[in-house]
Amino acid sequence: MEIHTKYNFGDKVWNIVTTPKQLFISCGFCNGSGRIVGKNGIFISCPECRGKGENSKWENQGWRVGNQLTIGEVRVEIRAEDSIGFEPDTIFANYGPQQAHHKENYMCRESGIGSGTLHDIDRLWPTKEEAQIECDKRNND
Repeated sequence: MEIHTKYNFGDKVWNIVTTPKQLFISCGFCNGSGRIVGKNGIFISCPECRGKGENSKWENQGWRVGNQLTIGEVRVEIRAEDSIGFEPDTIFANYGPQQAHHKENYMCRESGIGSGTLHDIDRLWPTKEEAQIECDKRNND
């Protein structure tokens, strides 16, 4: 079996990343006061916002070109198509039909190898220009 990957050790690539922004929304449970009043007139901290009067959520602000990285580890998962699997009455009944599968991930020197960040193949590009074109495409979708 020969396994071919898009990138090799030492290749320089550009990653693309999303830009998150934290938004703060007034708590609807306590109407932004951070506290609620009980039937006996005693105020307690709002259980929804923990007394802050607001909750936060992260919103994606779009794609942008990240850093240039150097490939240091290649991970490939491959599974063959198997439309039959084992017979249902055998002890291997947990193995049924399988779909073909191919997945490539990369670890880079700059973000750690072995226990660093796994970069999916669909977020790595050979040039900064190609990475920017992909960002523009994803931002327009």
